Amino acid sequence: WRDLLTVLYWNFSGIDSASTSAGEVIRPGYHYPRGLLACVFIILITYMVPLLAVTIVNKPPYESWEDGSFASIARAQGGRWLADLVAIAGIIGNAGMHIAEMFEDAWQLHGMAEVNLVPRIFRYRHPYFQTPWACITIQIVIISLLQAFDFQVIVCIDNFFSVIGVLLELLAFVYLRYSKPDMARPFKIPLSNTMLTAVLAPVFSLGVIVVVASLTGSLVSLCINIGGLLIGVLGTLVAMYRYEDLRYTPKDGHSELIRTMADVVAEDQKQPLSPENSSITNTPKGSSIFLRSAAEASSSNAE
Repeated sequence: WRDLLTVLYWNFSGIDSASTSAGEVIRPGYHYPRGLLACVFIILITYMVPLLAVTIVNKPPYESWEDGSFASIARAQGGRWLADLVAIAGIIGNAGMHIAEMFEDAWQLHGMAEVNLVPRIFRYRHPYFQTPWACITIQIVIISLLQAFDFQVIVCIDNFFSVIGVLLELLAFVYLRYSKPDMARPFKIPLSNTMLTAVLAPVFSLGVIVVVASLTGSLVSLCINIGGLLIGVLGTLVAMYRYEDLRYTPKDGHSELIRTMADVVAEDQKQPLSPENSSITNTPKGSSIFLRSAAEASSSNAE
């Protein structure tokens, strides 16, 4: 059951990565709920259809499956071309997960650097592509080190830190619903606070179970997870104590920018999006252009 829970969580993890790119999406309150529901359905299909197919064949029996068994079964049933398609699909799927996770983590680290929660080096972007190259580099180093471990150990390490982040997000979500009920939100779950807490309670409980399962997966994962957590917490506390500039300081005009964004989102939800009536230019980077304009305006007001 421990291995089953950790693998299932790993298979469905990463959906929260979408929140990192909310500033690049036009009308996120409309598109995000539909996109997330579509993702859950697509994930179920991509896992259930191949699993049902190879289970029905069951040659070799599922008890003897190992890495690469799906491709071997496909080759036995359909030939070399089907095995190649299964292998290519696996490569593309893993590459997509890797890129999505790197995108989320890099921009989260970059955002933390902008509000002085981590060293300033993570603020730097590539002069041409505007990518947070320092954040990407540190991730590549960590990922390269993890390649030395077994897959199950990697899953336990990944799940441990991932689920802790999700649990913090859930706690923050519930806290803000109770403490700031009137805050402008692009999308609000249509449930009362009591009902919302009841719905999230089993999710939170499952997250705690995954944390325990990830810790007890093996001695190696236990040591790395505890060591990484202690280094992160203690390192942050020491850095905040010794360096004043590593304490959270909102940017100038940050509150005004949030209010401006909330007003635009609320207005866009009232009317269909079109080049004539949209407050955001209808381009792939439209929201980024809007954010920069709003930031400049709010900074000018602050001055």
